[in-house]
Amino acid sequence: AQGIWFPSLATPPSREPGTAMSDVVGPMLMLPWYNSAPLPDKTEPPKARSIGFSALSQRLERVLAEQLFCDVVFLRGQEVLCRAHRVVLRRNPTLNLQFEPGGNGNVVPAEVTLTVPDGVSAESLREVVRLHYLEVDQIGPGGAVDASRPALVSAAEALKGRASAEEWRALESVFGVFQPHAVASWEALRTAVATERFADCALRVAAGGVLVPAHRVVVAGVEDGHYFSASLRWPGGDGAAPSVSMPEGLSQEALMALLRLRYGGDDVDLDCVLEARHFAEILDWPLVQKLIEDRLEALLADAGQVDAESLLAVLSHAEESLNMPPRLKVAALSAAIRHWSKVTEVAAADDSLPLGRRAELGVMSRIRRRDGHVCSSLEEYLHAAADDLVDWESSLGSGAPVAVRKKLDSAWKHWHQMLFEYGYLFGAANAEQWQEKVAARREAFREERSRKMGAEMRLPAGRVWFEATVDWREVPQNAICPGGLEYRFDMQTGRNYARISA
Repeated sequence: AQGIWFPSLATPPSREPGTAMSDVVGPMLMLPWYNSAPLPDKTEPPKARSIGFSALSQRLERVLAEQLFCDVVFLRGQEVLCRAHRVVLRRNPTLNLQFEPGGNGNVVPAEVTLTVPDGVSAESLREVVRLHYLEVDQIGPGGAVDASRPALVSAAEALKGRASAEEWRALESVFGVFQPHAVASWEALRTAVATERFADCALRVAAGGVLVPAHRVVVAGVEDGHYFSASLRWPGGDGAAPSVSMPEGLSQEALMALLRLRYGGDDVDLDCVLEARHFAEILDWPLVQKLIEDRLEALLADAGQVDAESLLAVLSHAEESLNMPPRLKVAALSAAIRHWSKVTEVAAADDSLPLGRRAELGVMSRIRRRDGHVCSSLEEYLHAAADDLVDWESSLGSGAPVAVRKKLDSAWKHWHQMLFEYGYLFGAANAEQWQEKVAARREAFREERSRKMGAEMRLPAGRVWFEATVDWREVPQNAICPGGLEYRFDMQTGRNYARISA
C-alpha cells in the first residue's frame, strides 16, 4: 500500500516545540492503492533501447525444435537430416519454394523435399535452417525495429567459422550466400508468415461458417496455442487441410484481429478489443492477450479521449470478468470514476451495470473529487479510512492543538456521511453496527487522553479533564474544561454542554 494524505491535512499548522508530529498533521494515511498504480499522473521517461528475439521468432523456433507441423524435408540420399516449414523458409528467395492452390480457398500442404549435397552434417544444416527463424527486435521509445539482418549475417559468420570450407560451399549452394547484400533481399519473418500461401489448416467461424486460412506452425505451439493443438489431435485433425472450429461467439472481425497479433503484428483493433481479449484467453494465446491488455491500459490512462460508451463497456467487461488482471480492473474502475459525469448519463440508459453498483460508483466519484482516493468499493474505502483515522486518533497526544482536532473531527464527519450512503445502499443495520463500533473506540481513546491529561495536570481526586470536539458534548459536573470553548445550558435538564469554538 502507498500512503496518501487527506487534502484537509495538506497545509498543517506549524509544530510547537515538544509536540509530536502526529499531533500536528496526524499519521500518514494508508488507504490501500494497488501493487502497480495503473494510471500514473506523470508519463515515465522513454526506456533505453534493448535488443532481443521477437516473441514470434522464439515461438516458431520452439516449434521447429520439436519438429511439429513441418512440410519441408531435407534429404541426403534417403536420409532425413531435418524438417522445417515453408511459410518460414519462403523469406529466403534462393530456395524458390512453390505452392499449390487447393479447394475452399486453402492450400494443399504437399510436403516439399529438398536435396542436400554430400559433406553437409545434420548439425550444420539444422543451424542454417534455424537462421531462417531468427527475428531480432530493437525495442526503444519509438517501438520495435527489425534488426534481424545484421544479426543474421553475424550468426552466419559464426557458423561459417565452425564449418569446413567445403561444407560451407555446399550449404550456400542450397541456401545462397549469407552476405549483407544477399540477406537484404530476405523478407522480415513477420512479413513472410503473414500470408495465405502454404496455409495448412482453416479456422471455421461459427457465425456463417467462414473458413479463414492459417498455418499450424503459427496458431498452435509448444507452450501455448493448446486450443489448436488439441483440435488438431482429434480424428481427422491431421489431414491435408484440417478445419478447426472457432468458439461460439467469436466474430470474423475479432478472429482476424487476433490472427494479425498472433502473426507478429502489434496494432490492436480497438473496434473489437474486448471481444478479442476474451477469446485470446480461450485460444490460449497469452502474449496476444497481454498485447491487448497493455493497449487497453494505455487507452484507459488517457481516458479523457475515450467516449462514454467505450468507458462503460470496458468497465462492465472488467466487472464481469473473473480472470482479468487486477491492474486492468483497477485501471477500468479508476478511469470510469474519474470521468463518471459523462459515464453516468450513458449508464442510466444501459443495463450493463446494476442500479446499486451505479449508485455506489457515484458515491466513489464524490470521494475521489474530495480526497483523490480510488478504491474498488465503498466498503473498502470505509474500512481503510476508518483504520487510518483510528490510527491517527490513537497517536494523538493529550495536548494536541485545537486546529488538528478540528481537522480530525472534519475527517470523521465525512466518514460518517459516506457511512450513511453505505447504509442507504446496503442496509442500515450494517451501517449502524459499524458506527457503534467506531464510536466505542473513539470514546475509549478520549477517556485515555483525559486520564493522561488529568495526571499531567495533577488534578484533585474526583476531578476529570473534559476533552471537547466540534460537536456539542455534555460536560460532567466534576470536569475541568480547557479555555476557548463554546457553552450551552439546557434549561429543561439542567445539563451543560460544550464544544470547540467554530
